[in-house]
Amino acid sequence: MFSVQTDSRLSIFEGLQVEKLWNASKRLGFPSALWRLPHKNEIKLLISVQQGIQKCQPDLEKLTPGFVMSTFHWENNEDILFLEGDIIITYSENDQIRNIENKLGEEHTEVKKLVSLAGEIAIAEQNETAENSILATCPPDPDSRARFERTVELAIAAIRQKQFKKVVLSRTKTFGYSEDFQPAKAFSKLVKIYPHAFVSLVNLPEQNELWLGASPEVLVQQTAEGIFKTMSLAGTQTARNTAGELIPKYDIRWGEKEIEEQALVSRYIVECFKKIRLREYLETGPKATLAGNLYHLRTDFEVDTVPLNFPELASVMLKLLHPTSAVCGVPKVPSLRFLSDIEGYDRSFYSGFLGPAQVSGETNLFVNLRTVRFKDGKATFFAGAGITEDSIPEREWEETELKCDTLLNVIATEF
Repeated sequence: MFSVQTDSRLSIFEGLQVEKLWNASKRLGFPSALWRLPHKNEIKLLISVQQGIQKCQPDLEKLTPGFVMSTFHWENNEDILFLEGDIIITYSENDQIRNIENKLGEEHTEVKKLVSLAGEIAIAEQNETAENSILATCPPDPDSRARFERTVELAIAAIRQKQFKKVVLSRTKTFGYSEDFQPAKAFSKLVKIYPHAFVSLVNLPEQNELWLGASPEVLVQQTAEGIFKTMSLAGTQTARNTAGELIPKYDIRWGEKEIEEQALVSRYIVECFKKIRLREYLETGPKATLAGNLYHLRTDFEVDTVPLNFPELASVMLKLLHPTSAVCGVPKVPSLRFLSDIEGYDRSFYSGFLGPAQVSGETNLFVNLRTVRFKDGKATFFAGAGITEDSIPEREWEETELKCDTLLNVIATEF
């Protein structure tokens, strides 16, 4: 593998900003991913040059460095999308290259083409003065709110009939965008505004889609030292008062509905541990955690896999956890069946999972929340709300509006 530090001053990538390389990769039709892990300063750009988008089983410990992505409706024996890390470039927070991992070498024809196009883009953009385009609202669906609230009522009725204890209903909100939209700039802004989130931008050229998101929820993580982590994240309330000021954590008061909703998710994780007879885990929480313009309740779980001789724990737990009760419901099977029958649209990659696998020896997969899909001139925002017996349909609608606004407020001002 070719790897060079930026102080070597030998790399043909030197001086190329992350946005320029991303745009060049997109124009050339290479599957690629940009991401920034929570509370980290580094940004990583992965470009898959040779194989396109592959499909594989999520045996995470066996994968070569790459980026994985799965839809919400995923069965354990189904393949997931895999973007091979032919080129992985690490950038500092001030857009300087810190490290390059290039499997192909700098003499590779496609690598030269990529670098040349990125340079041309950089020169062209110096001469551009046009501003970005403006998001335009698609014709609104006047019945969308009533339809969602009616679905919440049906879910509450099913819960009272003991079909399940909780279900997570979701909806979409669609806007138009022009060809001038610059997703890498929107990514950069999300990185600055949401330091606590997993911020990602993924180009799937075979699907003709871009997915941009700022997810607060870890699904599975495993460090190079063998520490496994997951979390339960549920319960939602606004993080700002009527004056727009941030409400301190110690002033947050949680109702019975939110506490029970979060407890159901935590119990679900513990039940997964029990299925594999794992008892040696550390549980911390619940505690209030900030995610954009919202507060959630969060409980963290941690396992040291080294003394347990269990290096494949992340892969095992991935199959047990997804879809979690935070995006599906409790119990999983009847709530999933209800969603399939009643929700009325395909979630696609929303509430699936995504993230880097075996990059620098670590795997970091997140639930694909607070996300927007760009496809065919339409920006589709996704949001969900956990429904329990105590839910109030009007408030659940308002919760989905707040979640959509997490990204919308950033992206709308980016144009």
